[in-house]
Amino acid sequence: MKLYTNNKLIPFVWTACVFYLLSFDTTGASDAVIWKVVGIDKLIHFFIFLVFAYLWGVFLFNNTQYEERKIILFLILAGTSFGMGMEFYQKFFTARSFSYWDGVADAIGTLVGVWLAKKSPYGNRGRNQN
Repeated sequence: MKLYTNNKLIPFVWTACVFYLLSFDTTGASDAVIWKVVGIDKLIHFFIFLVFAYLWGVFLFNNTQYEERKIILFLILAGTSFGMGMEFYQKFFTARSFSYWDGVADAIGTLVGVWLAKKSPYGNRGRNQN
């Protein structure tokens, strides 16, 4: 699992994927059946940022010497800022629109992702183990 926990490329690639997915023009996709499910876009935002925070959390918890609370604070601020920044980016530079609630879903996904990274055996750094 060292390849997974020590590899910076994995969270960087996911971050690039998030940027691409949130930049993608969805005007033609509105006819798809999946978009007819109420709240599906919020669920997608939640999941994307959960994975984002989890991958960065596992990497940072295992590869930095900072205190846990500083890593957690950094991840929450980074994920939330990235999510809201992408909403503004969508408003001004893409055919998509700004959605405050998408930003909220991004922030909640980030919180859950950080929590999962901390609780996961890959993000624990071996603390509290006998």
